[in-house]
Amino acid sequence: MTPVSRLAAFAVSAAPDAGLKQVIAPAVADCFGCILAGAGSSAARRATQALAAFGPGPVPLYGTGDTLSAPMAAQLNAVAGHAWDLDDWEEPGNTHPTVILLPALLAASHIRRSGGADLFAAYAVGAEIIMRLGEAVSLDHYARGFHSTATLGVIGVAGAAARLLRLTKEQTAHALALAVSQSAGFTLQFGSNAKPLQAGWAARGGLEAALLAAQGVTGQPHVLDHARGFAGLMADFDPRRFSQALDRLGAPWALDEYGLVLKPWPSCGYTHRLMTAALELRPALAGRLAGVTSIRAGMPDFHAAILPFDRPRTRTEALFSVPACIAQMLVSGNLTLDDSAGAFWEQPETARLISLTAVAPEPAKRPEMNYDPHQPDQLTISLGGGEVLQFACGYPLGAAQNPMTPDQLDAKYAALTGHPENTFTSLLQWPDAPDIAAFFRRISA
Repeated sequence: MTPVSRLAAFAVSAAPDAGLKQVIAPAVADCFGCILAGAGSSAARRATQALAAFGPGPVPLYGTGDTLSAPMAAQLNAVAGHAWDLDDWEEPGNTHPTVILLPALLAASHIRRSGGADLFAAYAVGAEIIMRLGEAVSLDHYARGFHSTATLGVIGVAGAAARLLRLTKEQTAHALALAVSQSAGFTLQFGSNAKPLQAGWAARGGLEAALLAAQGVTGQPHVLDHARGFAGLMADFDPRRFSQALDRLGAPWALDEYGLVLKPWPSCGYTHRLMTAALELRPALAGRLAGVTSIRAGMPDFHAAILPFDRPRTRTEALFSVPACIAQMLVSGNLTLDDSAGAFWEQPETARLISLTAVAPEPAKRPEMNYDPHQPDQLTISLGGGEVLQFACGYPLGAAQNPMTPDQLDAKYAALTGHPENTFTSLLQWPDAPDIAAFFRRISA
């Protein structure tokens, strides 16, 4: 069996463990809040203005009054959900899985009526494909400059959509193969509107691959692991590692093994260990920020490479700026969308701290690990008189090892949407909904 056929067999037959709901239910609810919040972003509005005329149909653009075709709605809802970089991510594939899976599956639920249990199973299948493929190609794929949310993600979306639409194993294999040909996206685009657009293209491309396969369109079964296919051209291809990763499909489930990182702040996840460290040191600096003389941020080099904007000029650059995010946490103890809209990086006290901050990349000791607990991010703050404060952070707030509390997730959703805080708790009941499309339309309204 080729990897494509193995993934297809898994996608149509896997029975996700009920315990995965503890990971998936809050991730979906959290991501839906991100979609509602991002609907008004410049990236989502401009993309909608450009593309709405090409996709009339019944699927909502959540947070707006518009409806479009299933593929177009999948794309634009994903753009909205990823616009502020507040959606979850996972470690082995280094992707944002929910923001591509959820819009595609909600769109597919308007094609084939589906309940919450169907969405749950399809999501679990898609996340498993993404995360095990992440193991198969290793973080080398991301380090080469590929935006894995777009590249691995489109393949996972195809498998998830095929499951929800109840494609056969053969059709699902072709959906996966077709999705591979739409696998594109580059980290060099970070700091621009292209980043959420790449997530949108993954959601649309994966759904379209499933719809094409359902009508008999075919792809080559060896396109994923051939020397001139995905793995051979876009990663350090090791057939043994590839096989070992696929041997672990659902045994255990990757979501059980790794969990998801739910994000408390609207900035790149690679800023969050240092932001967590800044939050820890902030009480010791109360009333003394004027005395700070220098800030040093140590982090793995492949993390630092994604964050090139040491002196940001725009809102999107600030979300990928280590100095800006550290400074904001030291000054206010939080980073919100309102802070971002208010150009927090230009505020005098924050700007002064940015100017004092130096990022010190360090060679990754174990480049196969995203968060290496033996190589935490190091924040060092020097003050006048020779005083030095330090904190090492292995796992940021929001990681499975340092999770946000239910109250924090409630508050995040309420802040993003303006809905009462108990809305998030109500939204957690989506796996029991008899009609998932109707459920989310009601929440959106």
